[in-house]
Amino acid sequence: MALGVAPWWVQAQQHDAPRSDPRQVAMQVQPRYPGVIELEVDARDIERRIQRVRQRIPVSAGALTLWYPQWIPGNHAPTGPINQMAGLVIRGNGQSLQWTRDSGDMYAFTLQVPEGVSMLEVEFQYLSPTAADQGRVAMTPNLLDLQWHRVVLYPAGVDARGIQIKPSLRLPAGWQSGSALELVRRDGDTEHYATLPLMTLIDSPVFAGRHFRRFALDDSARQPVWLEVVAENPQALQADATVLEAHRALVREADAVFGSRPYSRYNFLLAVSDVFSGIGLEHAQSSENGMHDGYLRGERPFLDNDLLPHEYAHAWIGKAWRPRPTWVPHYNAPMHNDELWMYEGQTQYWAVVLAARAGLWKPDYALGMLAQLQANYATQPGRQWRDLHDTVHQGILDFNSKPQAWADWQRAFEFYNESTLLWLGVDARLRSLSKGKVTLDDFAKRFHQGGKPGEIRLYDRSDVMQALEAVQPGNWDAFIGQRLQARDGRAPEGLEAAGWEVYFSDLPNPVIADGEAEGLTDLQYSLGMKVGSDGVLQSVGWESAAFKAGLAKDMTLLAVNGLAYSGARLKQAVTDAKGGAPVELIVRQADSFRTVRIDYRGGLRYPHLRRIGGRPDLLTKILAPRR
Repeated sequence: MALGVAPWWVQAQQHDAPRSDPRQVAMQVQPRYPGVIELEVDARDIERRIQRVRQRIPVSAGALTLWYPQWIPGNHAPTGPINQMAGLVIRGNGQSLQWTRDSGDMYAFTLQVPEGVSMLEVEFQYLSPTAADQGRVAMTPNLLDLQWHRVVLYPAGVDARGIQIKPSLRLPAGWQSGSALELVRRDGDTEHYATLPLMTLIDSPVFAGRHFRRFALDDSARQPVWLEVVAENPQALQADATVLEAHRALVREADAVFGSRPYSRYNFLLAVSDVFSGIGLEHAQSSENGMHDGYLRGERPFLDNDLLPHEYAHAWIGKAWRPRPTWVPHYNAPMHNDELWMYEGQTQYWAVVLAARAGLWKPDYALGMLAQLQANYATQPGRQWRDLHDTVHQGILDFNSKPQAWADWQRAFEFYNESTLLWLGVDARLRSLSKGKVTLDDFAKRFHQGGKPGEIRLYDRSDVMQALEAVQPGNWDAFIGQRLQARDGRAPEGLEAAGWEVYFSDLPNPVIADGEAEGLTDLQYSLGMKVGSDGVLQSVGWESAAFKAGLAKDMTLLAVNGLAYSGARLKQAVTDAKGGAPVELIVRQADSFRTVRIDYRGGLRYPHLRRIGGRPDLLTKILAPRR
């Protein structure tokens, strides 16, 4: 396996790229910036959600460009929220200096540093969204998620690992925090952290809150793991013993898959709140996670119980081991997403497997989730024109972050979930070719061997294929390549290779039951639509019965067969329609009302899994705990 051992930034500089590649210019950076930049963030204004930023940047006379981070690791797109930055003032020796935004780069601020000025004083505000329609709500009266890329300017043209930052954070009175950062001291409510490279700082967010609790998941190891939780109320911090044990099992099960830990310590940062916007974002020594208020108490829904496993698997896949195309030396050069089927796809496969092995999902729930995935992609019409590999670019294509009108036709971030079935197929094939002696666990441990805390190794597609061939010959490049590029609309093969198949019944599986407990009426596999508790159509399938009747997303159902709409009445109408009568709806679209008749006779249909007779049951072995 051709994994390099040189420091990751050296590897990147040694990597040849065509001179016509615009990334080549961005790669030509200075290795170090002289001096230390001081960064102070005041996050006390929780009512108005304003974070006030002060920086002291050492400079010399001449032209200077300051960048606001644009390409954010883990987002796979230029998502830096520069529209939420305001009030920029730059001073030198107490005098205000004129700055200009680069007309070709909205994230670049240029200025002329006068003779005699050796330090810039920079001030601005980061205006954290006050409502979800402005962006992610990450600041409430009770908790805060501070992401450093939102509150920093840095000198252009320098490797972000060579820019030293001395950060501090002032919190509301009495608040506590969790972070992978090294806390040097706390003066009152101001936390002072150790000086560190900009790249490490941006990779080390802070969760803080009025209600805070820290749980040890593995504090006996040389590389400890902690669960640090902030909540809207103290009751949300009361953890069920079974839930905590499942999180401890997650750490043990990941050890069994990947081997040695690639971090010096790890902090799961978790916000449990129904107000705070959900998040899942990976970092080298921590992760940002947002779950519902009753998560620690083990309350439903369980749908997102693979979130922490996903972000934790990224400590290996994507952080310590990173696809070469995604690497850039700073945050204002474009990343290439070609290998996200590995970066995110295999990570999501391990998220499903680890959630099952650790007990975050019960066996029936894990099977329900896989039934959902298989049924969805077996019937998703967009797979006829847009292959799996093309979806890796979705983060960049989805520039306005708006919902799609026809999600199953347009396709979006399929490189997460569809790749789960791809890697399930790889795992099953490894086991079959080796007669049960080799598994994807063996590949993962081999591929991620020898990692050291703080070291990042870059790899290409060829490295992945060589590692697969090393554990079990199988012409893997052709096998995986065909599945990445297929546009035939055929069902993914991974589940059947593992000895299971989908069938449909009129009873919801546990995953659908979870969604319906929250008010959703899920008729995706019958009428071809999902309806919210308010009667608004959340999705309509392309060429489905609902589509052919003229329905579309965001219409509102007002009545079913002459009675006021309810999910129960709609389900009963679908059942009654098996006798021959169409489902009749009154719908509203903007100010227009009309009657719609759906000609469908198939009854309620929900996907489940069952064994395939005569085939080995590999799936049960894959999902079984290792520790």
